[in-house]
Amino acid sequence: MEQSAVQELLARLMALESDVRYQAPASDGEAEFRHQPGHIPVLLSAPHGAVHRREGRLKEEDEYTAAMARLVAKRTGAHALYVRRRSPTDPNWYRDVPYKQRLREVIEQGAVRFVLDLHAAAPSRAFGIALGTMVGESCPHHRQAIIRTLEQGGFRREGQGIDRLDVDETFTALGRAGQETITRYVWEGLHVPAAQLEFHPCLRVAERRADATSSVPFHGDPMHIARAIRVLVDLVQLTASS
Repeated sequence: MEQSAVQELLARLMALESDVRYQAPASDGEAEFRHQPGHIPVLLSAPHGAVHRREGRLKEEDEYTAAMARLVAKRTGAHALYVRRRSPTDPNWYRDVPYKQRLREVIEQGAVRFVLDLHAAAPSRAFGIALGTMVGESCPHHRQAIIRTLEQGGFRREGQGIDRLDVDETFTALGRAGQETITRYVWEGLHVPAAQLEFHPCLRVAERRADATSSVPFHGDPMHIARAIRVLVDLVQLTASS
């Protein structure tokens, strides 16, 4: 991708992310999360777009996952559902929460046949992308094609650093005791195939904002961000057609 196109993509991500307020709760009449309608049967989910609360503790936002979901949805015609204000709950942990209720509605009304749930990995993680499929259970007929698409996009299991693909090792989407991940909820509760994707900050953070939980200035790698967006587009097209 040409440098000008990469810079345009980064600017677009920052513009889309501007709808999110990491630290601010929703005010009266304001939506904590938002559905961006699509016309193909795939949904991109970003349940940690802003700060959220889990077991009494605030957890930091998954920077730019909301923007990634929105941008890829716009480019492909997929649906996007993303958190845009600080949440009193964690949609990727608790069962009976408004985000999951809305997720169910969108899936049923839009006849969605696949959900890609986007998350942020810590900068210390030794991978670029981690794929979680409940060890194959949540998308048994798609898993190998998803892995092949990610590897064709430059993220390989034998890769190094942010080029490495982690498959059902660090993040399986199975969840811990008492946790119901989005992927588990979609697959077991709604009987729709789903997969979880965790992205290293170098693959998603166009430019850290002043309201981010981390005060350390940070810019991701522009070419890797472009590659991550491209491979997400490929995954949406793959799952929409299968």
